[in-house]
Amino acid sequence: MTPHKLLLGALACVVLSCGLAAGEINVIPRPAQIVRDDAKADAPLGAAHVIVCADAALGRVYADTLLEWTGLRLAVHPTTATAAGRPVISVDSASRSANAHVAHPEGYALEVAADGAVRIEASARNGAFYALQTLAQLVARDGARVTLPVVRIYDSPRFKWRGVLFDDGRHFFGPVAAKRLIDAMALYKFNTLHWHLTEDQGWRIEIKKYPKLTQIGAWRANSPTPGDRNKPDGVPHGGYYTQDEVREIVAYAHQRGITVVPEIEIPGHAAAAIASYPELGNSDIEGYAPKVVETWGVKPYIFAPKDGTFRFLQDVLDEVCELFPNSKYIHIGGDEAPKKQWKASAFAQKVIRENNLKDEFELQSWFLARIEKYLNARGRRIVGWDEIQEGGLSPTATMMVWRDWKWARLAIEKGNDVVMTPNSHCYLDYLASADDKLADPYYEQPALNRSGNRPQRLVTLEKAYHFEPIPEGTPPEREKQVLGCQANLWGEYLFDWNRAEYNLYPRMFALAEVAWSPKEARDWSCFQKRLPSAIRYLDKVNANYRRPDGSPARAR
Repeated sequence: MTPHKLLLGALACVVLSCGLAAGEINVIPRPAQIVRDDAKADAPLGAAHVIVCADAALGRVYADTLLEWTGLRLAVHPTTATAAGRPVISVDSASRSANAHVAHPEGYALEVAADGAVRIEASARNGAFYALQTLAQLVARDGARVTLPVVRIYDSPRFKWRGVLFDDGRHFFGPVAAKRLIDAMALYKFNTLHWHLTEDQGWRIEIKKYPKLTQIGAWRANSPTPGDRNKPDGVPHGGYYTQDEVREIVAYAHQRGITVVPEIEIPGHAAAAIASYPELGNSDIEGYAPKVVETWGVKPYIFAPKDGTFRFLQDVLDEVCELFPNSKYIHIGGDEAPKKQWKASAFAQKVIRENNLKDEFELQSWFLARIEKYLNARGRRIVGWDEIQEGGLSPTATMMVWRDWKWARLAIEKGNDVVMTPNSHCYLDYLASADDKLADPYYEQPALNRSGNRPQRLVTLEKAYHFEPIPEGTPPEREKQVLGCQANLWGEYLFDWNRAEYNLYPRMFALAEVAWSPKEARDWSCFQKRLPSAIRYLDKVNANYRRPDGSPARAR
């Protein structure tokens, strides 16, 4: 049987082992189905190989990765006609195979033959891209010798939303950090970058119609001192992304199978915007004096429900939609919006009465419904934190669940889609260990979890790995409403990207497997045995990470 027919043929029953000794490969997230011939020596990969891919940009992304990792510079050809008998890495991104994995828009089949020939089949570009990311992880180098295991893989993701939140609002990390994160996300098959761009402590995206947002709103006079959240450090902090930088990052992510979902916080977390344009806030309240916030925590400044505020937000969202053309979602926040200013505002109370609203919670739902209607008219859908159900949940909104799982069950029962990102398992700014050597006192406060013996803000690597996104008791016919899950990297206590990477890795790899791999293929012991290959990747790209003893891989 030819390799091509073998690839498309029926798959024999495979039992994945928990070690690498038999039938396993060093790939995270673990593929759905693997057939490895351990009796055959690994296949050679050398400079004679040619990447044959009709999508030249896709081929070059892999060629660049291979060059960085091995020093091999492979040519990219559109067809085999010019390969002249050389060993080929063949990429078919328009396969009509009936195989369920290949037919999935993010799935693929990959075969490495004993002579080094590689064949990839996918029905869409992203599936082919993920196959190449798997192939990149399969590469092994021993001195000058570069090899691939002889293997067949059939693979597709469990969930359609596999996300990482990048919080630029509290600390501005910049384009280099964004691209470093995107590279790691792509290799480990995340497909959604949730970009948190506006906050009380800083507005990070250029809006042409409102230049004060970045002239004023992107800068603060102080930040809390590391280790003491109540003491100002005396150091001005700020920065923002120009629209050209945003377009470049969005395009960079798109080439790597990642959709960037922007978050523009509404109606709370709005102090930086209101400091820039004070007429946007509840200016009729006593002591009204907005400024860009210099401390952490939930702050009172909230957009006023004025026509002028809605015109501002619509103008902002017009530019945001133009900058993020590939995302059908716009994240509108909706969380941690204190109602004190609305309670004190005569104008806000007038809006409540005129619209027959019961209270300030219904005012928030009325406010968000108006924004949602505007975005829907532009072909976009809203996603918001689980507070968007307070005062009534829109039937077309997607809820991002970060607090109690009861909100997920409520949304699912109502027919809404959810993205699961509970702080109990997915907040990677939390400690990875109770004795973390880089812990901030904020994480050591005596709020305890239900067991009563650990700090509440604790997500170990093992705990992240054992996260199950489908809420217990969800009817099978409603499981599809759980779009997926997301790792959140909030930036209050991540004072630079070096520290952010320490918090991110290796826990991000655990959540990559949660989001991609079949539930039955996940195995903690096996994951631990594959993890060293991911650590070698971090060393190769000079990334920081948390070592088993709690120390950072790179000095701060």
